[in-house]
Amino acid sequence: MEDISQYDDDLWDDFEDDWFAPPQITYREAVERLKSLADKRTDVVVEWDGKQKWDGRRWRDDARVVFADADGLRMGLRSAAQLEHVERIVSSGVPLPERRAIWYPQNGVITARLVGDFDQFHSALVRSLLPRQKRTVDLEGPLGVDLAGMLASTGAFHVSEEADGSGRSLRLVSVPPELSLLYNTRHGGGLSPSLELSGVSASDAAEAQKVLVAYGTSYLFGLAKAQGASLRLWDTGYRLGSRRGPSYSTKLRFPRRQYDAEPAELYGAGNATGRHPVERWLKYYQVLEFYMPRTGISGSERNQLDAVINLAVAQADVAGLLRDRQLFTTLSDPAIIQHVVTLEDDGSGAPLPGSDYRTAISSRVYDIRNRIVHMKEGGGRRGTPLLGLHSREARDLAADLRLVRYLAEKAMEHWATALP
Repeated sequence: MEDISQYDDDLWDDFEDDWFAPPQITYREAVERLKSLADKRTDVVVEWDGKQKWDGRRWRDDARVVFADADGLRMGLRSAAQLEHVERIVSSGVPLPERRAIWYPQNGVITARLVGDFDQFHSALVRSLLPRQKRTVDLEGPLGVDLAGMLASTGAFHVSEEADGSGRSLRLVSVPPELSLLYNTRHGGGLSPSLELSGVSASDAAEAQKVLVAYGTSYLFGLAKAQGASLRLWDTGYRLGSRRGPSYSTKLRFPRRQYDAEPAELYGAGNATGRHPVERWLKYYQVLEFYMPRTGISGSERNQLDAVINLAVAQADVAGLLRDRQLFTTLSDPAIIQHVVTLEDDGSGAPLPGSDYRTAISSRVYDIRNRIVHMKEGGGRRGTPLLGLHSREARDLAADLRLVRYLAEKAMEHWATALP
């Protein structure tokens, strides 16, 4: 299910004391150590005078660490047991609050909290340990412990820029305590993922965040394509909901090309099958819409859609896709999705040899789009009925979901650029 943690300014109400070992020093000693570290930085202040203060809800006497260059982000020290993790942030961490991330310049590492469909992610984790596992597994049992241990140690879905593992690398790891402390996230257990990007070189926090978004978005798009896992970097503008989804399997490689962030997020959302099929279809279609201005074609949306598909997808690519007999049979059957263009067959149910189906596919996609989005009384364009959310046709969108997903992938790949 989707991580729907809320990120508040204050830490005390949400944190669990049993996360940390009993303190070996007093609270005052812990605060003094933090103050000593903060004195070496110009952007960090530790506020504490040992007196209780009213915070608007209750009396508090906790110290607060304030990061002036991170929009005044505050982190509370509730117990001396948290000192080890807070010390690491104060001594070498730079918050990237817009992405709920921490950059460690000396180590060249960024860790960032992720949100998305965790059920899909857990399914992918299970496959990585048990490739032949078909049944649903109990993540509360021993296997869940093994998966949590893997995330906490080696991580999962590790990719490196170079074949020998050198250069920049990315992997998914369990959420480190530093992230949870800094951004006040409720503990999601050892199976909650975060992104770790290593080998980062940046001049300041703004550049580090750009690197995180560029590589993180491209990596997560690759993960969505390879595993069907709908994960994304946190963004302050997100509204979160519950999602579930299927699983996919193919090789994941270190990203060489940069994909546009907005369509990558739409693509990931389309992969989440907890959404209604009609909504998923629209997410993939919005990816195609994103690239319409880049075609240089003016005029109608239909003409722009033709241009996107013709530029991004080769005739041979479409022919390869339509070799799937079940897919082609569905797309050529007028009874399954009505009032839309169907693909012409050769009389035996197979594609016409040498035929270029791109125009027909574009027409079909545009017809489905019109049947979904024209929510007018009496139906869509030219009196065609709406493709209702609870209709039989909506339940039969699987083939068209596969088609528009494929087109979205090809469009993103066509307009991707080389990573620096």
